[in-house]
Amino acid sequence: MNNQILKNRAKVLDEDLAGRAFSAEADALLAEIVLLEQAPAQRRRMPSPRRVLLGVAASAVLAGALVVGPSLIGASERVYASQAVTIDRDGDGYVFYITDGDPTPAELEKAFHSVGLDKVTVKLIPVSPQERGPVFGFDRPDLEGGASATVFDCAERVEGCLKAFRVAADINGPAQFFLGRPAKPGEKYAFRADASWPGEALAGVKIQGRSVEQAVSVVRKHDLKVAYELDWPARNGGRGGHTEQNVPASSIDPRWSVSSAETYNDGVIVLRVVPGLDATRPPGF
Repeated sequence: MNNQILKNRAKVLDEDLAGRAFSAEADALLAEIVLLEQAPAQRRRMPSPRRVLLGVAASAVLAGALVVGPSLIGASERVYASQAVTIDRDGDGYVFYITDGDPTPAELEKAFHSVGLDKVTVKLIPVSPQERGPVFGFDRPDLEGGASATVFDCAERVEGCLKAFRVAADINGPAQFFLGRPAKPGEKYAFRADASWPGEALAGVKIQGRSVEQAVSVVRKHDLKVAYELDWPARNGGRGGHTEQNVPASSIDPRWSVSSAETYNDGVIVLRVVPGLDATRPPGF
């Protein structure tokens, strides 16, 4: 894989970073916690057409990656059914309905292969047990094929359906499908989760809207480490924006506002910070 699905944070205290843009300790720790791939870029980029990660939490991480599928309650043809998966042919794609809460990669690969997607392999990735929606991803070399989320109540279509997704029928070449599974106790998540969710590191704690100074104080009381991101709005009032990652504490004004606190379940809380109006943008942002 040449691109990064998910970007991770340095496992280092904010005071360790103060006054330095880089340090040997931060670099070593950053390399240590990279989950899937390592990339040195500081700016979060949108996923390439090759790779999509979908889900409620993932849509916040990869803004714009979530594709809302069409209503699939209409005419379609049932082409495969097992205890774990049911598949309908729907136009130029297949709709997969997951009916087993813990399907094995072998079961899912069998389903893909049953409809001619013979080069698709399946990998389970750990996600927060509190994840509120289906989490799945697709890594493919075929730029025309793809995957999309379906947001309707899939149980209306297939009894016992827990989650559903749609994939293109004409995927060419090898591809890898990722499906989220609840992480085991202490296991690091494949992508970040809201740290205030029940069972997470800051369960029930409201961070949004607090100043950086207040948020850091809360995080330290929970014996957790801090990393920072800056969410820069688009220039000239445009839509979207850019996220600056791995920002040293020396670049953070303690009066700035925190928009969210996220965790990989690794003892580090990533504070996403909204820069003040007088903040100086880095080059390219």
